[in-house]
This record gives sequence, C-alpha cells and structure tokens, in this order.
Amino acid sequence: MGGDRDPDEVLDHLDAMVDGIKEYDDRHIFTAHVAPECSPVVECARGGWVNLNLTYTYEIVHRKLLADYNRKPTLPFILVESSYEGEHNCPPVQIRRQAYWALLCGASGQFMGNRPIWLFNPGWEEAMDLQGSRDMVHLKRLFLSRSWYRLIPDQEHRVLTGGVGEHRGLDYTAAAYMEDFTTLIAYMPRSHTLTVDVSKLSGNSVNGWWFDPRIGQSQYIGEFVAKGEICVTPPGDGDWVLVLDDAAQGLTAPGM
Repeated sequence: MGGDRDPDEVLDHLDAMVDGIKEYDDRHIFTAHVAPECSPVVECARGGWVNLNLTYTYEIVHRKLLADYNRKPTLPFILVESSYEGEHNCPPVQIRRQAYWALLCGASGQFMGNRPIWLFNPGWEEAMDLQGSRDMVHLKRLFLSRSWYRLIPDQEHRVLTGGVGEHRGLDYTAAAYMEDFTTLIAYMPRSHTLTVDVSKLSGNSVNGWWFDPRIGQSQYIGEFVAKGEICVTPPGDGDWVLVLDDAAQGLTAPGM
C-alpha cells in the first residue's frame, strides 16, 4: 500500500482501501512502502493490517535491519530499498553488502534496485546483465544450498568472536547460525581474519568453506575439530563469505 511516502493525513483512506480489499481477499499479506528510515508497522499501525514489515534505509543498513529483527511483536521483514546499482556512485560491493547483510540479519528477503532498469530508461535491457544481477544469482545459490530460513543472527557474537568489524560502519561482518548450530554463515565486506568459536557448533568436527560472492565459487578450507577457537583468513582481497558446517551433515559445497 502507498508509494514511497508516509500516509499521514490520508491514512484513513489507506485503511479504507485495505478494508475493502480484505472483504474479498483473506489470503494475501499486507505491507506499505513508506518513507525512507520509516517503518510501515509504525506509520500504518492504527489499522492493524500490516503483517509484513519493510526495512527502507540509506543509512547504515545492517543496523536498521537488526533493529527491525528485534522489534516486538515479531514480524517478518524484507529489505525493500537501499542503494541502487547505477546511482550515487554505488560500487558493486555495496549492492552485495546490503543483500548479504539482509539475509544474515534476519530478513526474509531483499530487493536489488538498478538504474536505468527501475525507470525503463534507454539501456535497461542491457543493464539486466550487469554485475548486480549476476551477484544476486550467486547469493541465491549460496543461501538455497543451506536452510537459510533457519538462520539466527549472531548479534551477541557467540560463534563469530573476532573480526566482526566496526558495528557503526560499512566493514561490519554479519554472521548467523542455524538454531541447532549445524551451520554458520558470515559475510565480510573486506578481507580480514575471522575468529570462530567452533565449540559452539554441533558435531565433533566442522567443514570450512570460503565462498566468493563475486564469481559464485567455493574453496574448501578443511576440517576442524570442534574445540575452542579457530582463526581463518580469506584467500584474497575483497568481500568473502565463510561457511562452517557440522561435518556429520554431509553438506555439499556452498552454492551447489
């Protein structure tokens, strides 16, 4: 409902539209596209019809995502809008960063924007094959290779204990683990050493992988005894994803 703005004085009309739709449709979820840095669960709360929240921010994305994850009462949420490919000198790493942050900070999904695609301006057909679209293919393959919907953000750094980065900045390493601790996934926007308490993961040993979000390929690190902490460093510069699995699960390489 709505369109890139808060309802304010037209909230009565918006509520009436929802009431009219719901007289005939009791199946579909409702949300609203409100203004940047605002949330439909706040701006459209009066009618009680919002059952999907949206994160919409051009500030520090992971902080807003975690704030929406921690809202009470709990609602599923999606990163609906942030930096667009082709606007404001946005580098490819920013498109990847906010996408991986979303899924590792508790979101149910995320949208990628591109200019000229969103305007259907000249060249939009060719823009569909730019880096951002290719990176989203790798993102999807990675998370579908694991039960991503079972991930819990590692906000207290229970498993990822070192190399988290600056929480107020763009180098934040977002990590999440399965509720049964069979898998940890961590995304770092820039290459550096991570420290992981593998004793928190299930099983007697864990398999480690580096996943390159730029080309969608995995590199096997090795098998580690699940005792104490380990330190791992990516094989090159740039952004990377660390995946650790309980070896007993027999999971294939991330992205397969």
